[in-house]
Amino acid sequence: MDAVWLFPARQLGARESGLAVLSVFPEDDGARRTRTIHTLHYVLEPPAPRAKPVRTDELAEQGTVPLDRIDRIIEGVLRRLDVPETPDVRETGGDAGLWAELLAELGGVVLDPGYRESLSLVPDAPSADPDDPRT
Repeated sequence: MDAVWLFPARQLGARESGLAVLSVFPEDDGARRTRTIHTLHYVLEPPAPRAKPVRTDELAEQGTVPLDRIDRIIEGVLRRLDVPETPDVRETGGDAGLWAELLAELGGVVLDPGYRESLSLVPDAPSADPDDPRT
């Protein structure tokens, strides 16, 4: 993981929606001259009577680009998704420890703990959950 752009959750009537844009080091680029861009979008539906809320997550790869084009690509992704807020940009620079710290910080705020495994886009990255047996 190189960097994450985090956007504040938005209310869509009774539903909540959130977005993160991820810049990931591709496995086949040892020189680190490109990044693969992913978007993570979630929607939290209000609960039915006597039920838990239903959360839907969508992780989509947007493409791999040269390093000098990331800002332009991010702007295009945001324009297509019609996101008006200014993101909180977090850079990890490929440091698995910083990525784990970021996941731990966001757990329960933006990211569902059950979704952390899917967000571990760095192979063999340590889990953000100290009680997770995978660490």
